[in-house]
Amino acid sequence: MKSKNTFGIQFVLRLPKNKKDEMAVVYARITVNGRRAEISLKSKVSINNWDEAKGRAKGKREEIIKLNSHMEQVRSLISDGYQELIQQNKSVSVDAVKAKYLGEDIEETMTLLKVIEYHRQVAATKLAPGTMKNYHTTESYLKKFIKHQYRKNDIMLEELNYKFILDFENFLINYESTDHHKSLNNNGVMKHMERLRKMVNMAKLRILTPR
Repeated sequence: MKSKNTFGIQFVLRLPKNKKDEMAVVYARITVNGRRAEISLKSKVSINNWDEAKGRAKGKREEIIKLNSHMEQVRSLISDGYQELIQQNKSVSVDAVKAKYLGEDIEETMTLLKVIEYHRQVAATKLAPGTMKNYHTTESYLKKFIKHQYRKNDIMLEELNYKFILDFENFLINYESTDHHKSLNNNGVMKHMERLRKMVNMAKLRILTPR
């Protein structure tokens, strides 16, 4: 079953700290699969000249018309970046869409397979060959699951949520091998789930925790 993304763009004001200041900065708020990120347009508008319901400036003055035109250009560029990620079969997340618009290197974004590769490098000298072989098997199942569930080769680490865990477990339970291997029993499924948990926890400790 192909995964569907939810995507939206709206423009909001970041209200000034000084309540006497009537000018506020306009931000583009991107929402992808329920997660949000904001990008400053580095443009200000009077709070009194902002239509919150429509997410645009109101009025016919030249600066208002220019601001609304600029917002539509930003909306178009963000949407184009989102569509490009989909067409390139890349992992779609709010961080990836934001990075695409800003022209940043989205390849540096942490993904599940990067976590697995990092674990392989760190654990290779610490774990027994038999244990590493088991991790390779878990990795193989994860790659098959991602391809089956998301129709792509990798996913952003932030996409690994409770639903992902349940879906992966269900995939393992119902997986039918095309070779001589037997179907997984409950203990085998739990072993793969445990290895996934260990790899992700290690990534949080070694990669994601600020130093």
